[in-house]
Amino acid sequence: MTAILSRIFGLQHLDLILDIVQDTFEAALTTWRFKGIPDNPSGWLMKVAKNKALNAVKRAQKSESFSPDLILSASIDLEDHFELICTDHEIKDSQLRLLIICGQPVFSSRNQIIITLHILSGFGVPELANALLMKEEAVKKSLSRCKSSLKAIPQLLNVPVVLPSDEQTETLLHILYLMFNEGYKTTRAKKGINNDLCYEAIRLTKLLLTPQQTCYHQVNALLALMFFNLSRFPARLTESAEWLSLAEQDSGLWEQKFIQEGFYYLHISTQSTQIHRLHLEAIIASLHCTAPDFKQTNWTKIVYLYQQLELLEPGSPYVRLNRIIAQSYLLNAAACIKEINELEISSGLRQSFLFSASKADIYQRIGEREKAITAYEEAFRLSNAVLDRKFLLRKIAECKSGSNDAAGRQH
Repeated sequence: MTAILSRIFGLQHLDLILDIVQDTFEAALTTWRFKGIPDNPSGWLMKVAKNKALNAVKRAQKSESFSPDLILSASIDLEDHFELICTDHEIKDSQLRLLIICGQPVFSSRNQIIITLHILSGFGVPELANALLMKEEAVKKSLSRCKSSLKAIPQLLNVPVVLPSDEQTETLLHILYLMFNEGYKTTRAKKGINNDLCYEAIRLTKLLLTPQQTCYHQVNALLALMFFNLSRFPARLTESAEWLSLAEQDSGLWEQKFIQEGFYYLHISTQSTQIHRLHLEAIIASLHCTAPDFKQTNWTKIVYLYQQLELLEPGSPYVRLNRIIAQSYLLNAAACIKEINELEISSGLRQSFLFSASKADIYQRIGEREKAITAYEEAFRLSNAVLDRKFLLRKIAECKSGSNDAAGRQH
């Protein structure tokens, strides 16, 4: 809906477009509660969005917020061409155009990510701050600047539907990666997992799946990574909807069809002559998915792949943290804790609970329960999500009761 309405109104009226989309969904929540879900929900939503857009045009005719030409154009498009621009082909083109627009060099790389996730995925300020490791106030300022840029350069909407450049595609892949991550482990939602957002990330990634594109293999690698991670969703939560670590999950519940899908895209991606960070992440995920059980995971190979990933992403604290965690299953655990402490200080991310939770897990595995409890309590203090806090409380209880099962930090 956002993509279609953007073609009609132009992105200089982004706030109006997002208001119409939100009003449409609020209307659905009210109407469907009493009348039931219609036979064609998406068609119903599009029709309501059209009517609300027409009302917006009529209101605009009485104000100076729209130019007369824009009002006339919008009226004609809505009345005569709305059904045409709602065909599957046109909707795909509209979304791809919107993706390309948000990846324009008029925005910085970070602002490209912010505005795309905000417009195409409905990310709010907390989700953006979590995904990009930014303060919420900084996200608000960036969003404001992006919207001002869209108003100042309305001709951006005239971008033709052509394949984005390699640099733009790299940014778009990062955006879609973050979108999937937010669905994989949500910032605000009580359920912890947002399946719809993950499926949406996969769907949008497939918009970029064009063999003629030089980034074709990276796109396939991202899809492989997404499907491998998606396969574990049935086992990541208990029946009472609480996190289970990777070590605690029943791999028999993992979706084999998604693992097979992951290998399909991984096979295509590895035909590339150049290695990319997404190739390495996808291969790491595939090793977890094919291990007979957690204890038989090939940690030696995973550590090696993380070391290669560190060479490609030397500035990523989370890549290094994951390598240290993998190494803790092979080497002296105390040395790994020391390295996590050093990373926590050097990364500037001392307010992230993941460092304390990772240290606590290692302490718990080697039987240092008091130290584990202290680290879990620190992680609890720094955590915000309800499910994370429940998970940490359960681990604290395990340590106090003497349970020494491997917990693993990965969900």
